[in-house]
Amino acid sequence: MGRRGPPGSDPRTPGALMRRGCLALALALLGCSRFAILHDALSANEHNDLGVAYESSGDRQAAAREYRRALRGDPRLARARVNLGNVEAAAGRWKSAEHQYRLALAVAPGDADARNNLAVALLRRRRSLDEAEWLARSAVALAGRRDTIARATLSEVRAAARRR
Repeated sequence: MGRRGPPGSDPRTPGALMRRGCLALALALLGCSRFAILHDALSANEHNDLGVAYESSGDRQAAAREYRRALRGDPRLARARVNLGNVEAAAGRWKSAEHQYRLALAVAPGDADARNNLAVALLRRRRSLDEAEWLARSAVALAGRRDTIARATLSEVRAAARRR
């Protein structure tokens, strides 16, 4: 009988059998394995930032997905709520946008963008113009030097109220 391996490597020895068994087990496990992500490597803020990048490139669906992931990581992240509301608003889903802005204000009542955008959502839905005006006025006061958009919203709300 000829040799099958290096001298002293009889395949029937307990050590050789153990090595072959371990190899067979490893191959079986690799063949049946699936990868599971147990921990998200990105923080809530990083998911929000990724959403902003997707949104700026025009991929609103991917942006919304990232904003939702951010909110799963930190439900109190008002910026992600406002951003998700903005995606909803851009798609004309004003009721959903209103809901997101209200959730943002529940955790960050002083957020000028959330107040302004909620005022716009109410205006687009032709609802609660008094509340929309109050929100727009408070957004102007809170926005400081960045009040241009809030002032434009306030003017638009007042014009809609006059047309009523």
